[in-house]
Amino acid sequence: MMRRCIWAVALALAILAAPAWGLQKGDPAPKFSLVSADGEVVSLADLAGKVIAVSFWATWGKHCEEQMKQLQDLSKEFGDEGLVVLAINEREDGDKALEFAKRIGVTYRVLLDEGATARAFGVNGVPDLWVIGRKGAIRDRFIGYAPTLEKAIRDAVRAAVAAPAAGVEPARATADEGAAMIPASLRAYAHLQLGAAHLNIGDAFVKAGYRDAGHFDQALRELRSGLVIDPKNVDLHIWSGLALERKNERAAAVREYQAALELDPKNVYAQDCLRRLGVPPATGDGEPEAEE
Repeated sequence: MMRRCIWAVALALAILAAPAWGLQKGDPAPKFSLVSADGEVVSLADLAGKVIAVSFWATWGKHCEEQMKQLQDLSKEFGDEGLVVLAINEREDGDKALEFAKRIGVTYRVLLDEGATARAFGVNGVPDLWVIGRKGAIRDRFIGYAPTLEKAIRDAVRAAVAAPAAGVEPARATADEGAAMIPASLRAYAHLQLGAAHLNIGDAFVKAGYRDAGHFDQALRELRSGLVIDPKNVDLHIWSGLALERKNERAAAVREYQAALELDPKNVYAQDCLRRLGVPPATGDGEPEAEE
């Protein structure tokens, strides 16, 4: 059992580790313009010639606080040499994000993202730190955080501020612009796969005797993002129901399964999920099936 759990986690992590659209070191950084938690509009284009440390984070992220504190130290150490730190909060209330940042002593800007900027960078979890050089290109990326990364992050920032600023490259297309070139069905499918991977990781952790480590929440966020793109995707509704069940939100799960059946009345999996929850699925004429 333990071996199967380990393999499930390894496979799911391999899926999540791949950047969504293949952003690599040396590529122009995706451009973005976001509102900060205190109402300021911050654009990557306005920071040309600076070294930018972009950290994607959330208040629930286990190691986000540790990384943010190190970035505060780096901001003080290298700020006069052109380092700008931007902490991009993922899909949380601005007041909540700002309160958290102030509590841990952060003075750099906290920006608010509804998911578009994270998708442009290929972010699949937090914290996720990107170091952007003076020329506007990606120099380094650090997924997750641990004390063993502290030196590597500082070295990456120090090397970036020491590099020349000549020949600033234009920023890559923003998430909305880049996504326009990718079919909606494919983008929705990507969210489905990421949601399924997070759900499988959470299941593996639980089966091994641990908590889900936030993966059920991340699964639901990915699946809901997919439904925004393709609200008639039956599989996204079913997987959303499964994620909601993991979170013990039975009524919401039932609604997702029913939505799937409205789109595909003969979907056996959605019918079975409703029966398992004690809800008779509707028949083809819209009436609940008769109980024997």
